[in-house]
Amino acid sequence: MPSGRKSILVTVSWYPTKENPIAGSFFKEQCELLSRQYDITVVKLNPANTLWSRYILQRPSGKDISLHKTGEKDGLKEYDCVVFRPVEYAVMNNIHSRVTIKKKGLSGIGSVDTDADIRFWKKHMARLADMLGERFDLVYGLSAQGTSVYAMMLAEYLNVPYILSEHSPFLIPGSTLNATFKESMEKASCFLAISNDKIRQIMMQNVHLKDIEYMGNMVDTDKFEYRPVKHDIPSFLIVAANSFYKNYDLFIKTMDRLNEIANKPFKVIIAGYAANKGYSQNVEELITKINASSFADKAELIPSVSRDEIKDLYNRADAFVMTSLQEGQPVAPLEAACCGLPVFSTRCGGVEDYVDDTIGRIVGILDHEALAGYLNDYLEGKITFDGEHIRDVIAKRFGRDAFMSKFTDVVNRVTAHE
Repeated sequence: MPSGRKSILVTVSWYPTKENPIAGSFFKEQCELLSRQYDITVVKLNPANTLWSRYILQRPSGKDISLHKTGEKDGLKEYDCVVFRPVEYAVMNNIHSRVTIKKKGLSGIGSVDTDADIRFWKKHMARLADMLGERFDLVYGLSAQGTSVYAMMLAEYLNVPYILSEHSPFLIPGSTLNATFKESMEKASCFLAISNDKIRQIMMQNVHLKDIEYMGNMVDTDKFEYRPVKHDIPSFLIVAANSFYKNYDLFIKTMDRLNEIANKPFKVIIAGYAANKGYSQNVEELITKINASSFADKAELIPSVSRDEIKDLYNRADAFVMTSLQEGQPVAPLEAACCGLPVFSTRCGGVEDYVDDTIGRIVGILDHEALAGYLNDYLEGKITFDGEHIRDVIAKRFGRDAFMSKFTDVVNRVTAHE
C-alpha cells in the first residue's frame, strides 16, 4: 500500500455480493474513489441472532464472530463480518425498553439497550478491530442507521474520530429511534448530508448533529457521459426498484394520463424494478399493472440492469421520470442528469437541491396531472433543455472531483484535532 496516506475504516450494512450485485453498489463505487487518496478498509457488518445454547458453544472457540476478506486491490480492502448475538439479548432489550421508557417518561425514544447488550457490542467491536490488526485515522459509518453504533464503538476503541452519512429513509419505515443509536449520531465528529431533506428528517427526530457538511451523492463523471442523440420517438425512462415508496402506481397513472393527452408519440422504458433482491417486492403484480395500462404497447420492461450497462441505458433515453414518495438524494436521476437528461420528478427529497427549470420540473408528491402535463409540454417542444448545461451543473456539484474535495476537507478537519 502507498505510504503516508490516511487510513479509513468504513462500516457498511449493505454492499454488493455475488447474490445481489446491485445492493449498495454506489457505496462500493464511493469507496473505490476514496481508495485513490486513502487506504480504505470496508467491513460489511452482519449481526445474526442465535440461541444462547448455541452461542456458549461458539464463544470459547471464537466462532461467535467471523471475518472474511472478500476483495483487495489498489488501496481498498473489503471484508464481510458476521457477529452472532444471543437472541435472548433482544428479548431482554424489549422488556428493558418498555420498563425504562415508562419509568423515566422518555419521549422520542422507541427502545433502550441494556447495559449488558451495550457491553456485548463494545467487546465484539474491539475484537473486530483486533482481528483487522491495522491502524486507522478515522472510522466512517456509511449509512448511519445500519452502522453508526458500530462506528462509534470502533472509534472509541481505536481512539480516533468517526463520521457518518445516511442514505435510507429516516427513520427506516417500521423502526423506532434507539437511545444508543441517537447517542452515536450525536457524538459523530461530522455528519455528511446527502440532501437538505435528509438533514430535516434527522433533526425532526430530535437528533442534534454536532457538525453537518452538505455532500450530496457522488456521481462518477468518468462513467456517465453526455452523448447527445436525437431520437425519432422520445423515450421517458424510470429506474427504480419496486418498493412502495418508489410509487410505481403514480408512474402508471402519469403515463396513462400522458397517453390520453399526448398528440406526439413517445416510448416508456421501465428498468431495475426487479434488480435489488429482497428490496424489490411484488414484481409480478407490477408487470400485470403495466400490461393492463393504456401505454403497454409503448413500454419496454427491463427487470435488471448492471452497473456497467446502466450508462448506455441513460443514453438511450431523452428524459428521466421519478415518482417516489421519499428519497435521500436518489442516485439514478443524478446519473441520468450527468448524461444530459432532464429530470421530471415528484417533490420527494434531494431532487429539490438541484432541479430548477433549467434541469427539469418538480411536482407535488401525488400530482400525476401536473407531471403528465409537463411531460406533454416536453413532447410538444413547449419546454426545452440544454443537455450540456444539465451535465455541467451535476458534474460541478456532485462529480468525482467535487465529492473528493469536500470529503478531504472533512477528513482533514476532524483528524486535525486528534
